[in-house]
Amino acid sequence: MTMDSILAQTVPPKFIAVVNDGSTDDTEKIVLSKSFTGFHVLNTGSKARDIRKVPKLLNLALDFWQREQNHLPRTDYMIVSGDDNELSHGYAEEILRRMEEDPKLVVASGEWLSSRGRGGDQMPHGGGRFVRMSYMQEIGGHYPVAYGWETWLLYKALESGYRVKLFPEVRYEHLRPFRPTNLFGWGRAMYSLGFPSYYVFLRFLINLFNSARGTQSMSAAVTMLVGFLSAELNPSALDGMTIEDQGLKTFVRYFCTSRLTKLI
Repeated sequence: MTMDSILAQTVPPKFIAVVNDGSTDDTEKIVLSKSFTGFHVLNTGSKARDIRKVPKLLNLALDFWQREQNHLPRTDYMIVSGDDNELSHGYAEEILRRMEEDPKLVVASGEWLSSRGRGGDQMPHGGGRFVRMSYMQEIGGHYPVAYGWETWLLYKALESGYRVKLFPEVRYEHLRPFRPTNLFGWGRAMYSLGFPSYYVFLRFLINLFNSARGTQSMSAAVTMLVGFLSAELNPSALDGMTIEDQGLKTFVRYFCTSRLTKLI
């Protein structure tokens, strides 16, 4: 369903890199059964299932793009999509139109969550996220293999004077149910990126308030805080899996402080 929604876009992809990380569902056979001729299947045979899995797989696709640029159609943008997203028919066209209108906009996505209880100025989501390739090259062409790798992309952009944007009126579907347990990793990601403790606690209190209004889950708020505290109290548990860019962490602390009034 995800692949079909990508192929049905009003602005079709120029090529698709499919990273098959040891799936047992005949991924390559399914992909090659499609009429689209621009598939490139990268088989890893990997069974890894920790936080390092996804950035490693994305980096494999980015390595392929950089290695084969002379043999691939030119593309100015990439979209990151997992196997659980279904894009609306004109999703790509709408996001790309807005990015073309704003050269400083380097990362953008639509929305799949309910807008109830969510403030403005939200960050782009991971699935359904478009990234300008010139920006990706500027920051080294790879994701860090660490907690916070997904949000790292956004803060690197802001640190460099670019813009990122979520367009809530451009919708897509997230086919798997959201699990509050995912927020444990989000809490660790906040630690990895250098979020100040007072900001994390304030977000926790706001999330608790929203859970009382029925717009968020209390367990999600608690899980995120536990993830952050577990990292702060035992940093060695994250050895080799945290962001090392101290300049970025300084920027994140400044950025979080500047957003406090927007959260209240």
